[in-house]
Amino acid sequence: MNKKHKTGEKMQNGIIREPLRVTQEAVDAYEKRSGFYGIGKKMVEHGRWKIVTKEEAPCRHS
Repeated sequence: MNKKHKTGEKMQNGIIREPLRVTQEAVDAYEKRSGFYGIGKKMVEHGRWKIVTKEEAPCRHS
């Protein structure tokens, strides 16, 4: 399918994928660790990631 969801996200296998909610700090750390500087901006532009505050980010269970 190549139809777009109302938020602009493409459907794949009939599943609407919500963007991953990440903090700016997590994006910065990932870019530094991986060397893929600027990937965060591209992921947000393409609707894969959504930058949120620490309070809005999903809690991690250790």
